[in-house]
Amino acid sequence: MDDKALENSIREESAREIAAIREKEVLEIKKLDEAYAAEMESFRRQVEAETQARIRQELTKLENRGILERKKMRLRSIDRFIRDTVDEVVKGIRENPHYRKFLLDSVSGVVEKLPGGAEIRLRPEDISLGKDIFAEMAAAGKGRDIAVVGDPDIKWGGSLVVDNEGGRIFNNTLERIYFRKSLLIRQKVMNALMKNAPQEKQRGSE
Repeated sequence: MDDKALENSIREESAREIAAIREKEVLEIKKLDEAYAAEMESFRRQVEAETQARIRQELTKLENRGILERKKMRLRSIDRFIRDTVDEVVKGIRENPHYRKFLLDSVSGVVEKLPGGAEIRLRPEDISLGKDIFAEMAAAGKGRDIAVVGDPDIKWGGSLVVDNEGGRIFNNTLERIYFRKSLLIRQKVMNALMKNAPQEKQRGSE
């Protein structure tokens, strides 16, 4: 083989090897691209799944918070309703003719059992009943041992009787009476509202 033929043969062999190397590089790059694309797709799906899970979690929190806030608003509405209703009822009690007898009985029932004097505290608007209390106590022999004063802290009515000797306080205010019955009143109101709720819902859907 002459030099020319040898040179051509070497060139052809080199060209085939270079082509083979380039083809192999292309295949390797293609594999790397596919692996990278698959990895990116997996990562994207993972991020998407985690994001959706987080969104669902936050939506659940918001929903639960909304339910809780609605319950709070409902309870606050019920509390306002109870307070407004009690205020109206109390106004009616003080305007009732039997209120005077209730006040006199609650005061005399305490004062007559005390060994010494007493200070009787009334709602300022009830001070006009002081003369009736003095007359009642005088008939029981206690007229000289009592004092009747106005107490602005008594908002609804009734009386506070302070034992001058023992320092005891007998609370017969309407506020105290309501406080002792407040849980029962609240339960009755809740039961009434729950009982009427299905009817209201049904009327609303008609």
